Amino acid sequence: MTQTRFSRTNEICKKAKCIGFVICAPFSKLFTVSPIFTIDCHLTIDSMPLKLAAFLSKPTDIASLVFLRVGFGLLMFWEHSRYFWNNWIEGHYVRQEFHFKYEWFTWVEPLPEKGMYLVFTALAICSLMIVFGWFYRWSMAVFFGLYLYVFLIDQAYYNNHFYAILILSFLMIFTPLHHGWSVDSWRGRVRHVEKLPALWLWLMRFPMSMVYVYGAFAKMQSDWLTGKATAALLGKGTEGTFLEPLMSLPETAIFYAWSGMLFDLFVPFGMLWKPTRIPMFLAAIFFHSHNYYVFPIGVFPPLSLTLTLLYFDPDFPRKLLPSGIKQKCRNSYFSSLKSSDSMLDHLPRKILLGTLGIFVFVQLILPFRHFLNPGWTLWHEEGHYFAWRMMLRQKVIEIRYDLTHPVTKEIRYAPLEDYLNSSQIRTFAGNPGMVLLFAHHLKDLVKKNAGFTPIVTAEILISLNGRPKMNLVDPLLNLADIDPYKPAYYWVTDVKP
Repeated sequence: MTQTRFSRTNEICKKAKCIGFVICAPFSKLFTVSPIFTIDCHLTIDSMPLKLAAFLSKPTDIASLVFLRVGFGLLMFWEHSRYFWNNWIEGHYVRQEFHFKYEWFTWVEPLPEKGMYLVFTALAICSLMIVFGWFYRWSMAVFFGLYLYVFLIDQAYYNNHFYAILILSFLMIFTPLHHGWSVDSWRGRVRHVEKLPALWLWLMRFPMSMVYVYGAFAKMQSDWLTGKATAALLGKGTEGTFLEPLMSLPETAIFYAWSGMLFDLFVPFGMLWKPTRIPMFLAAIFFHSHNYYVFPIGVFPPLSLTLTLLYFDPDFPRKLLPSGIKQKCRNSYFSSLKSSDSMLDHLPRKILLGTLGIFVFVQLILPFRHFLNPGWTLWHEEGHYFAWRMMLRQKVIEIRYDLTHPVTKEIRYAPLEDYLNSSQIRTFAGNPGMVLLFAHHLKDLVKKNAGFTPIVTAEILISLNGRPKMNLVDPLLNLADIDPYKPAYYWVTDVKP
């Protein structure tokens, strides 16, 4: 018995050593190590990476990770069912001919009608397979691949929660969420476990922690803290409702600005500390419920609440089920279970651990890239995407494109509705990068159909967060002469905060 215990501990330590050198050592002072690691592995107070590794190797109840798998799958099934219900597949991908391409992914094109319907059908089916943990690795990988494909078709459909789902689903491919209460373990494809290393739970907590904290960092700028952004946002979100008079008060805008920033900043830490956990979760329920009913952000509020529940103790789902139901489920499940597994097999290998470490590191530094750009990010929007800069700007826009014959100087007006759908129009007009892409699309259409290269100019007046309207670009600037992916701070008007 003693020999078995020592051998298991030594195996943990060998695996833990890999973890320790990938995770940043300075954070290891936050954690302590159980006596078994001190005795058998000879860890000292100076071996901080190993102490952190031991913390991340600690056996942790799998219940909350199973809850995540089921909750994520159900929400994704609902999300992709809405594309059929609201006819978004037809409107966004089948009938729409022009799409705003990402710079490095201009080759990504929507499939023909049947193909796009098959993609969304597959996404819905994979979501249900994730719920039940049936062929989990394959269904999770296919889900991520298809979701990424749809995401890359058009940047006008970008939303922060789509990006969050991409990050989470990528990490879920490698996280062994199917080793407990799944069809895969019930049928013997994988062996059942009751506990996994704490590393996997912390990895699943990472995406929502980043959304919260980086969202708070982004709000630490004048337009948000002075209430300009929230006043414009709440005014638009509650327009025509009984809440409009209240939301139009300056005090309301200031309260929303500071309470929203402080909530985002402290909610992960407040949820992890037991004395403040319940009040903080009640605040999260209010916050995300409010966002769901005021702003059109779809699945993000319920998904955020699902991910916020991961901050509770890992065994919290077991406490939610009545004991009678829980016992019946256990009896039915375990009666046909093939075998169980030890936790050791689920510690990540060096290659996987290094890959995940690099991925996490990139996600941590990417949102700060806007500091490398000159100018005002809210105006030129370079570095705005993939940075959790949520709800920071409300733009009221007037836009008109003019196409001028280079010889005759004849001018034609290009109505946006003839080329773009309502979702694209709502998003692109305030984004200089997409404004430029559409100008090149108009140039290419005229060149193809009329045989000449037009001068493409645009009159774009923008009111940003309640400010007077200003020109986004020089009305005489020929947008067709600018490289389609040239950073906007080189050619938009120079506006200061």
